[in-house]
Amino acid sequence: MTALGIVPPVSGAYDVVGVGVNAVDHLCTVATFPTFDSKQTLAAYDVQPGGQVATALVALQRWGNRTVYVGTFGDGPFGELSRRSLADAGVDVTRAPTRLGVDNQTAVILVDAASGERTILMHRPAALALRVDELDRALVTSARVLHVDGYDAEAAFTAASWARAAGIPVVVDVDTGVDGVERLLATTDAVILGREFACGLTGTTDVDAALTALVTMTRAPLVAITLGAEGVVARTNTGTFRVAGYVVTPIDTTGAGDVFRAGFIHGLLRAWPLERTLRFANASAALKCTKRGGQPGITTVEAAERLMGEP
Repeated sequence: MTALGIVPPVSGAYDVVGVGVNAVDHLCTVATFPTFDSKQTLAAYDVQPGGQVATALVALQRWGNRTVYVGTFGDGPFGELSRRSLADAGVDVTRAPTRLGVDNQTAVILVDAASGERTILMHRPAALALRVDELDRALVTSARVLHVDGYDAEAAFTAASWARAAGIPVVVDVDTGVDGVERLLATTDAVILGREFACGLTGTTDVDAALTALVTMTRAPLVAITLGAEGVVARTNTGTFRVAGYVVTPIDTTGAGDVFRAGFIHGLLRAWPLERTLRFANASAALKCTKRGGQPGITTVEAAERLMGEP
């Protein structure tokens, strides 16, 4: 994406530094969405590691990139499960502190058995917040790409500012519950938002109008809105690009957005053209939806390329 001015450094101690949350997901598959004051039997139940930045880093590490996670874990079995899932994947977690006496972030995710769509109920103790003084500027600027989710607003903004000053591209994954989102987006090179959040942030239901508003708001070289099964629409200084999604039979959409961003970063690191990068991100996200859970659903590069029709 050289033409856009989004060019990672040729080398660095890490390919990707991720600053953001990890979580343990309680995946509850339901035949029908519960109504108030009702009771029903779950169609399936799983406990799996997740979290936006954490899941993206696991995908990137599995695809051959060098990654480090900067965030906090709670103690107890859920914190250990989340930390171990990253470490077992090869993600460096040595810079991620554990908060003693604090529960790890968890989420109850209701997955509709018919469509695979999910609703997330999240719990994150305030004591898990990553402080700015826990960041290491040398570590952040040792990356080729910085990926942030913005839940710890000051830490995310500080890390993004350091990366920007060092010429390191910043990719962001933000949604509801993020403070100071406009300030963070203004320090981002690749703004990739889901349709619901993008339209809510810009006050319009029209995707093209939301793109225009985001370009004005962020001045980012690339602004993109993911559209679920419909793919993605992106705006750059050369125009608007629509890249269709891939047809799959969805089981669970949990983590699809995390894997999409990992796919984008993977292409960015390899200097792929924008169109191929977005197709790879679409394919990776689509294949994730064919399996239950975020991290267990991460596909291989080869499988994504087969879906793309690549040799």
